[in-house]
Amino acid sequence: MKPGTPPAAWSRLQASPGLQSIGWQAAGSAATLAAALWVSWRMGLQAQGEFGLAKSWFDAAAVVASLGLPQGLLHLQYRLGVPACALRRWSKSRLLGLALLAWVAAGLLFMAGHRLAAAVAASLPFGAAHLLARSLLLPRRPDGLRLYGLATALPALLVLAGVLLAGALGARPPFDLLLLATAALAGLLSFGLARAPEQPAVAWPQRELWQVSLQTGLQQALAALLAAALLSLIAREGPGVDAGTGKDALGAAALALQVYQVFVVLVGYASPLLFDHLARQDRPGLAAAKGLDRAAARGLGAALLLAALVLALAWPTVQASSWLLPLLLMLPAGLAAVAARIGATALQAQGRYAELSLQGAGRLVLALLLLLAMLRAHLPAAAALAGSLLVTELATWWRCRHCLARDR
Repeated sequence: MKPGTPPAAWSRLQASPGLQSIGWQAAGSAATLAAALWVSWRMGLQAQGEFGLAKSWFDAAAVVASLGLPQGLLHLQYRLGVPACALRRWSKSRLLGLALLAWVAAGLLFMAGHRLAAAVAASLPFGAAHLLARSLLLPRRPDGLRLYGLATALPALLVLAGVLLAGALGARPPFDLLLLATAALAGLLSFGLARAPEQPAVAWPQRELWQVSLQTGLQQALAALLAAALLSLIAREGPGVDAGTGKDALGAAALALQVYQVFVVLVGYASPLLFDHLARQDRPGLAAAKGLDRAAARGLGAALLLAALVLALAWPTVQASSWLLPLLLMLPAGLAAVAARIGATALQAQGRYAELSLQGAGRLVLALLLLLAMLRAHLPAAAALAGSLLVTELATWWRCRHCLARDR
């Protein structure tokens, strides 16, 4: 190889927007985990509990505020060929309206003494702008996949930079203000990336946009609220049932949740790419989805078998450890979440929105009920959270497989 010639693998990476997109998204997922570990290490479990709970509500609020419009924008661009510039103009005007309402609500909440709720409310237009920008970037050719990956990773990278800077200065930052600042910066930068060349104005069906968006928006809101609702339940119930020691129990649970969310975030990054592949097929991706499901089933089976063997052979060690049982349960729970979301993406590509809404509501209700029961059975908060997620994701995965099996 001549001097200065890049390696073949690097050349392939540079030539593949898809690989670059996955690389950016993996960096974002790693940054999310690194931020949680840094806060736990430098500031303690109590700080991690506050950080994890606050971040879960910022993330959930952004999804709720977007009203499912990201999926609706994808539908219009892929199915009806609506140009991105027209959708960006429309999105910008709606975001300005959302900002006015959100900032008035934030001011009222702050005056009432609800500081975290006020910060979350103030972040709504920025979080929604980030999610809308991703949907405007993905269909763009040839650089859409690359920019989509960069925009997706941006919030996590900014949060990591913020907590690292605070740690370097030896300060414990106000997490609500830190998350508000990073959400604002991510939203503005992402929407700037989504700027598209101007084209003549075209008419497009707003009614169809809302029909698709409101159906998917309910599903996305239910999924996004899961982490926030579970951590809030632990914050309220955990200490009262001896599931841990106050905010330390919440911090341990929030840290354990990061293992599960690594899987969820990674499959969330890949889901639009999988949807892009499935939606372009005549019969949206049934064979491909079933093949991916079989692969996920093998991995899940191996993880469950390994966890069962460790529990059977080393139960005294597991009992004595505060982290081993949550880890043993969270790993298969994460794999079950991957399998369930692959099936859900196939169902989404087929337009089966009612089924997905039912699954989203069932996942949220079942996980909360199981967590409450386990907390009141005096399980440590982290182990109770992991167990409830494992059972919930297995049930959701079974439901997805049942629905896909009927489409043979």
